[in-house]
Amino acid sequence: MQDENAAPIPFGQYQLLRRIGAGGMGEVFLARDDAVVPPRACVVKKVLPHLAQNRQFVGRFLDESKVVVNLRHPNIARVYAMGEVDGHYYLAMEYVQGKTVSRFMHRLRQRKEEMPIGLILLIGERMCQGLAYAHDATDAHGNPLHLVHRDLSPANVCVSYRGEVKIIDFGAAQSTLKEEQTAPRVVIGNLAYMSPEQAKKQLVDRRADVYSTGAVLWELLAWKPLPQKGDPIERWRRAANPVWDPPSRHRPSVPPEVDAVVLKALSREAKDRYPDALAFGAELAKLRARFAPGANDAALAELLARVFGEEKALEDAALAEITARSPISDDPTDPAVSGARAQTRVEMLLPPTALAFEHAALSAPADYAPQDEPVTEPGAGPDFSRPPSEPVNEARAAFGFSFPSDAHRSLEPAWVREIEGISSGEQAVPARPPPVTIGGISPWLLYTAAFLGALGVGFLGVWLLARL
Repeated sequence: MQDENAAPIPFGQYQLLRRIGAGGMGEVFLARDDAVVPPRACVVKKVLPHLAQNRQFVGRFLDESKVVVNLRHPNIARVYAMGEVDGHYYLAMEYVQGKTVSRFMHRLRQRKEEMPIGLILLIGERMCQGLAYAHDATDAHGNPLHLVHRDLSPANVCVSYRGEVKIIDFGAAQSTLKEEQTAPRVVIGNLAYMSPEQAKKQLVDRRADVYSTGAVLWELLAWKPLPQKGDPIERWRRAANPVWDPPSRHRPSVPPEVDAVVLKALSREAKDRYPDALAFGAELAKLRARFAPGANDAALAELLARVFGEEKALEDAALAEITARSPISDDPTDPAVSGARAQTRVEMLLPPTALAFEHAALSAPADYAPQDEPVTEPGAGPDFSRPPSEPVNEARAAFGFSFPSDAHRSLEPAWVREIEGISSGEQAVPARPPPVTIGGISPWLLYTAAFLGALGVGFLGVWLLARL
């Protein structure tokens, strides 16, 4: 990490205040943008020098700038700029003061709490609003971009302490403006949330994002973590041939109407889903108004601030120092630090956007994709599908460029876990199971009643014997 006491490093219009992490694509800095009034905190990601020498990578990087810099919506985290300073390619992104949905879920599970159904519907509704805007985006001449995110997951959606829901990035997006398209060997996206058509390497449209949003909502409603580990080929086949239970099977309090809406979004065939995010979001809004009218942005903000209270206080103090152009203090005796250790404070300053534009990916033979087939458990029966001619490896990718396996070592696991939560491999704390009842009555109440009844019968028997 950059020395906390070091002077800010000038970088174009930005002041790089602290190196907060590094990934396969580049170094990430907490920065201040001095070109706006008042100055604002932001995240600057500098592309590693060897990637800047790769023509294919730079081509995709420049293609991306044509798209994402112009996306301006309250439910999409801003990318302020993508460019070059003194030969260094960089991205400047919004500092979202909050947590990813992955991290939010993980903290709630640690506390043996569940996210209220109304707030889950609100998150889905806000996601749909951001997606509807992106799907209808046009170029400078008014031509549709046919933009598709392709990597929606709880790690790519965040909630701010003001209750804002923001899709973090469109770095894996498909668009008509991108001249450099994803290599046919690389499958971008998280398999657990990937639409079947995307898993089969077919052309995708906005309905693929409807599916992925449905998968995020299913995980939140069922309060059951989707598998992130295991054999990649088996998980890939499951993504291509999904089978979904109603969320209420795992969380009985979910209304049947909510089950129906989410399962429609998760239809295997795109034609059977909602036609777009606007229609899906409208259904979620109706459900929220019906079942949880009090679930609003303020309630979402209150829950996040309650479970991340210490982190929020430290971030508030640090961001106030940044905008005041003051050095960030990590001195444990500083009242603003409230006795927290310096390293703890550094970890709490990791914004969700720090991992933006680095995505889960599969490196696979160009001519291989799972076909329509029955989904079987490993070892449950013979598999007659054609196996890949080469190994399928999981990787990280940026702008459609898959990093070599040895580049993964540059990822900082603790840094990734702090941002992504359980999606980066942390073991989830099991959700508190629903109480067991007999005929709707707690067994302990029945046991107590039986004991008291037996005790009463015993006393009655003793009294009758004494009378004889």
